Amino acid sequence: MTFKTNEPGGVTQPPAGAARPKPSRGLLLWVVGLGAALSCDESGPRVYTAQAYQADPGCLDAYVPIGLVEARDVGSTCDAVCLRLGEGLYVSSVCAPYPAEVSLEDPADSAECSAALATFDAEAFCEDLAAADASAP
Repeated sequence: MTFKTNEPGGVTQPPAGAARPKPSRGLLLWVVGLGAALSCDESGPRVYTAQAYQADPGCLDAYVPIGLVEARDVGSTCDAVCLRLGEGLYVSSVCAPYPAEVSLEDPADSAECSAALATFDAEAFCEDLAAADASAP
């Protein structure tokens, strides 16, 4: 097949009426199948967030990611729970499932968890306390 060059830009074009190459049918089916598979999977890793409890001064930090969960949806309208991650205690109203690396704490067995849940109910957030301290004379 001979190509001609259009002047002045030197753009190469196939001769008029020449057949253009077609993508392989197998490749096209593979791409369509992959797209369909990915779009049908609505569950998958979701970021689970919680608020770190600060016993002194008795407040909760902003929500931060503490792990991943396999779920279709992670709603945030559940009752607050205490989650232990390493040495830290976190409070979250994000619904189960919980990340594998955390353990659920029972407020009946933990005074710290009971205080953290009371702090959550009182909406005592550390950022509010910091803002109040900054504006105090």
